[in-house]
Amino acid sequence: MFGALEKTLRLVGTALKVRSYKHNLLASNIANVDTPGYRRKDIPFQKVMEAYLNQQKTHLPLKTSSLRHIKNTTPPLSLKTTSTRHISNPVKSSRHKKIEKLIKAYESQTLGTPNNVSLEEEMVDLTQNQMLYEATLQALSKELQMLNQAITEGGK
Repeated sequence: MFGALEKTLRLVGTALKVRSYKHNLLASNIANVDTPGYRRKDIPFQKVMEAYLNQQKTHLPLKTSSLRHIKNTTPPLSLKTTSTRHISNPVKSSRHKKIEKLIKAYESQTLGTPNNVSLEEEMVDLTQNQMLYEATLQALSKELQMLNQAITEGGK
């Protein structure tokens, strides 16, 4: 149960971070609507989240072939590398750095040509992004309310 909650919280946290970053990009586009040579910036939320989810699936699970081995843990145990031939540590880089790397990869692929900012389109995108951010927060709030109710056994 706690593992699923932890995954949900990480996913929601990542979604909120990406939405917040997208909001800043859209606000920057609006602020620079009359700037000569300015190029519209955007990140595809769905592609960034898909890439994040695919990265989460690639961590190396621990294999136990003996009862004396360490059981699988959450989060996965860090690997110590004493040789350059060892497997690199998949846990070493923090979740925050992974998200920023994904965002930067998509940020460099801005769409359109110079002076391509449409104020109306940017306002629609900004409003839509804000509504989805708030919906994500509401979903998180409901999840935490259900957890609280389960812990308190419905107030009994």
